[in-house]
Amino acid sequence: MNGGQIGNVDLVKQLNSAAVYRLIDQQGPISRIQVADVSQLAPASVTKITRQLLERGLIKEVAQQASTGGRRAISLTTAVEPFHSVAVRLGRDYISFSLYDLGGKELAFSHKELYYSDQNELSEGLIIELREFLKEHSPKIEQLIAIGVTLPGLVNPTTGVVEYVPNTDIDKLELADLVKQHFKVECFVGNDVRGLALAEHYFGASRDCQDSILVSVHRVPAQVLSLTAKYS
Repeated sequence: MNGGQIGNVDLVKQLNSAAVYRLIDQQGPISRIQVADVSQLAPASVTKITRQLLERGLIKEVAQQASTGGRRAISLTTAVEPFHSVAVRLGRDYISFSLYDLGGKELAFSHKELYYSDQNELSEGLIIELREFLKEHSPKIEQLIAIGVTLPGLVNPTTGVVEYVPNTDIDKLELADLVKQHFKVECFVGNDVRGLALAEHYFGASRDCQDSILVSVHRVPAQVLSLTAKYS
């Protein structure tokens, strides 16, 4: 097996694990056999994936389901309490922070003024304020697993490189790597409107919708439109 094939196999495993976790997160408590039915993965694969998720503390067994004649199925649900993430939103003249558990419950919030004209001021202000926020709320944090940053402008969400921010001198700012180096945790950086759309998809109005459009106007609450037809 060559390197490309090995990489493809690893990717499939990651995607399958992510699909199983998301299914348990959205529909839990749910049994392994129900996960296999909905995901269309082999029961043996689901058993292996759930075992790995249990070992890592990402899911937990909660109760036995009613017997249907055979061995009672054990329900699974996500373990959200021990894991935390921080969402950072950079505006043109402010910075806000929210601390969440894995279930999307907000545990802390902070909003401050922040002015910047170039990438050095932006980066330094972000690092200083983020460090202060984490220090202030450290008693609430068990395991910080990720930091997400959204800001206006052009951002490569894969690399976390900021290409352009309105009225700011930016030259390929590697913001994700910078935050990761300072706080030793994964960091994801993206455009603010794209972040809103993803938040609606995972936690909000478009959670059960495959196709949607989010419309955002400056300082006006965003609106989500559900698409019931496909357009080419």
